[in-house]
Parts: sequence; C-alpha cells; structure tokens
Amino acid sequence: MTTPGQEIPYRRIGAILVEWGLISEVQLGEALAEQERTGSLLGEVLVSSYGVSRVDLADALAEQWHEAHRANATPGSNGALSSDADDDALAEGDLRVLLDEAEAARAELTERTDELSKRLASLEQLVVGVTQALDELRSVTERDTPAGTPPRQNRRSRSRSGRRAQGPSAATA
Repeated sequence: MTTPGQEIPYRRIGAILVEWGLISEVQLGEALAEQERTGSLLGEVLVSSYGVSRVDLADALAEQWHEAHRANATPGSNGALSSDADDDALAEGDLRVLLDEAEAARAELTERTDELSKRLASLEQLVVGVTQALDELRSVTERDTPAGTPPRQNRRSRSRSGRRAQGPSAATA
C-alpha cells in the first residue's frame, strides 16, 4: 500500500485505461469520486458504470502488475532479479485480484457466447424456413405458368417512371 503523497513506480489502473482510450479523464474523476463515496473497487465502478469490459480491466490490471513487479524487482547477489518477501506477498495479492477478474471475464464471455450461439441457431432456422418457402413459391410458380409463356420481368427491368424499359429497337422505331 502507498500512503498519500507517496509516489508509486508504476501507472495506476485509471491512467492505463485513459491512455488506452477506454475512459476519459472526466470519467476517471467521476469513477474515483464514486469509489470514494461507496468504498467499491475502482475496477468494479468502471465495469458497472462506465462500460469498461472485465477483459479490458483484467488486461490493464495485468499490465499494472507487470510494471509494479518490474519496479519492485532488485538485482540479487547473483545478478538475477529477486524481490523481498513483502513484495512477493503483495504480488500474490495482486495475482489473486487478476485471477478473480480473469475468471469473472471468462464467465461473462461464456454467458455471452452461449447467448450468441442461441441467437445464431435461431437465425439459421429462420434462413432454412425462408429458403424452403422460396423453393415452394418457385415450384408453384413454375407449375402454374403455361408452357411457352415468357418469364415475368422483375422490378429491376422497369424504368423509373414505372414502364418497362424499352430496348434499342423501340427507341429507334
């Protein structure tokens, strides 16, 4: 945790989302005020009131965590990067938040995918029904049309005035 006035070596989640263009500075200020009033997590406020998806929030939290981890890592005696035990505990807490957000995002995406699959199945059934109806109309039209009768012209062959378009021979006659 940081104390007021203490500088943190990584970007805050709101700054990341503003940088990505997912929210504006004004929206961030409003969300921070709501967070202060309600005691809710900023991410939850942004998801529920400002249209930030859980996936985008999880991505931003992951980026923030990576920045914090890099900032807190110190060169060890063997030249490898290592962290203090407190930093590891903080990192574990951050990872738990990220995992919770990722699981919530996955559940939301699964629910939406299921809903879209149902809609797609309904549309496929509708297309099959319309195709069958068109086939029936074609067969009825073909059956009821006397042999040797020229096919009816469709609307595209009419001029704008509503009369049938005249070919070149009618125009020169």
